[in-house]
Amino acid sequence: MKKPISIKVAKNDNSPKAKRQKQFNTLVNKINKLKQQLEDLKDQMSTGMVFYRQEIKPLHEKQQDLMAEEVRALHRAYPHKIFGKKDREKIADLILSRCQNLFQIPDRDFVDLTEIYNHYADHTRDELEVEMRQENTAMAEDVFRSFGLDVELDEEDDLEQMMEKAQAAAERKRLEEEQRAEFDANRPKTEKQKLKEERERQREKDVQKVSKNIYNDLVRLLHPDLENDEDKKVAKTEIIQKVNEAYERNDLFELLILQAEYLKKEGDALAMMPEKEFKYYIQVLKEQEQELLFALDSAGMMPGFEGYVAQHLCHPDSSVMQMLRVRAVREEKESIKSCQHNFKLAKDVQVLKEALRHYEIEDDDTFDGEDFGAMLGELGKFFEEMEKKGTKNKRR
Repeated sequence: MKKPISIKVAKNDNSPKAKRQKQFNTLVNKINKLKQQLEDLKDQMSTGMVFYRQEIKPLHEKQQDLMAEEVRALHRAYPHKIFGKKDREKIADLILSRCQNLFQIPDRDFVDLTEIYNHYADHTRDELEVEMRQENTAMAEDVFRSFGLDVELDEEDDLEQMMEKAQAAAERKRLEEEQRAEFDANRPKTEKQKLKEERERQREKDVQKVSKNIYNDLVRLLHPDLENDEDKKVAKTEIIQKVNEAYERNDLFELLILQAEYLKKEGDALAMMPEKEFKYYIQVLKEQEQELLFALDSAGMMPGFEGYVAQHLCHPDSSVMQMLRVRAVREEKESIKSCQHNFKLAKDVQVLKEALRHYEIEDDDTFDGEDFGAMLGELGKFFEEMEKKGTKNKRR
């Protein structure tokens, strides 16, 4: 963890200036911890994915294979004379629900179950997939609308095509907003409105200057083109790359660290900063804190096995992480035992009939959460990228 910049403030100093300086210190410490958590999570995700592929995925596949065997056994048991109408309805419901779960698993087709599914379903597997695409398309359009984007999707659109249409809609929206802003700018305004707009523009400029001023100071000192010594030029090239990356991300925290390291501007220099400029530092740091919190929260909502890894195999405390991974293996092995038990029931018609007495048919739900989750994950990245582009454009 990097040592954050801090301003020395007396504990008993409760002046407005001291309160803001304490707020600055608190924000910098929070951001430092959040950045470290994200770095740790990145490392844990890397080891977690290896752990998933080596330890968890084979257990998942074993469960899936057992579930497929259960479907086949239930299909064989269905016509047995021991079962009445209600029993057969329950067996059919079990077959359909199991098949729908298996059909949603990426990279596993279970082609031989298609005929079994079609035998019991009101619609074929192909029709089921069309229905799920329709539902996903409608929900995707609703999500886009919630972000103010009017996107018309086709049922056959894959994720890449959806995102291309979203980008086109975002670009149309941006042009419309520019035209609207231009129209508003040319409309007659009262003096009060003009004054308010001017204050807002000036405030925006001042906020943008916070990172830009530090960036410019660092570039003037560290630009490799101004260095004659080849060894120092190589070192400065690496440093200036860090500076550029931090500025592109609008990462004020990182710029402050670089400023302290290379410009020797520590907390005491910040304490001498004019009050108005210091307020903007606080504002930018607050925004950065929220972005980092969002990034951490989003990690747990990733689709597919990455979401599983983030939720079940990662934790800020390494000892807790190890416990989670041991527990995950144990739970998956327990699930295998459950699948083996279900398969055993399905093979014995006498036992199956008794078990069916305790089974209740639930409401039909064919929602394809896996595909929709993947779309939400891509949407999150898309809107985050759009936000970054907007920030860059403002700074320019």
